[in-house]
Amino acid sequence: MTDAVMAVWGDATPECDAEFSEWYHREHIPERVAMPGWRNGRRYRKLGRGKHRYLAAYDVERLACFDDPVYRQALDNPSDWTQRMMREFRNFVRATSRVRFSSGEVLGSVVATVRYAPGKGDAEEIARWLAGSALHDIRNREGITRVQHWEADLGRSLTKTGEQSIRTGKDGEAPFTAVIEGTDRAFVEAALEEAGIVEGLKARGAARIEAGLYQMMFALHE
Repeated sequence: MTDAVMAVWGDATPECDAEFSEWYHREHIPERVAMPGWRNGRRYRKLGRGKHRYLAAYDVERLACFDDPVYRQALDNPSDWTQRMMREFRNFVRATSRVRFSSGEVLGSVVATVRYAPGKGDAEEIARWLAGSALHDIRNREGITRVQHWEADLGRSLTKTGEQSIRTGKDGEAPFTAVIEGTDRAFVEAALEEAGIVEGLKARGAARIEAGLYQMMFALHE
């Protein structure tokens, strides 16, 4: 069990899409998983249309790992290849988060993420609802392997770095994220609908709700 996660949603410019994928699996994710405390890295492609076509996610031992000098050195001194790819990112959203709730240990091949901000709602009330019923009650559904709730540390998520200075446009925010993982698209979609997460967040005053369904492309473990 890990206590933190790094997640990045985004797109690549069309002319760089193929190289972008090569960079991710040949350099970027291997580099990150080699960092102290980083346990795995996964990359996903969106099922369906719309922005944020790609998702990368990493399970990390604890939030303090994001302050490690090795990681900070990589962020502030990106390789030549990384510098080129940073210029090709679009719609970039990064969340350096603590895991508030987690049930299940198996990574699913399909994942649904629902990003949101508390808006006019009560952040703690929403968190209790997600952990107490919405996510907890679907954990044992057929085909569901893991459910989680992430709370971003916005200071760490939006900190200025050498990599960030290269990207065009302002980085987006993902204050909170509900996550459902499973073995098949149909199982995850059915669980997301049964849990009523999107509708429940709206009813509780949440804002900037963005749901996406993603298929795993590859994974690397330490």
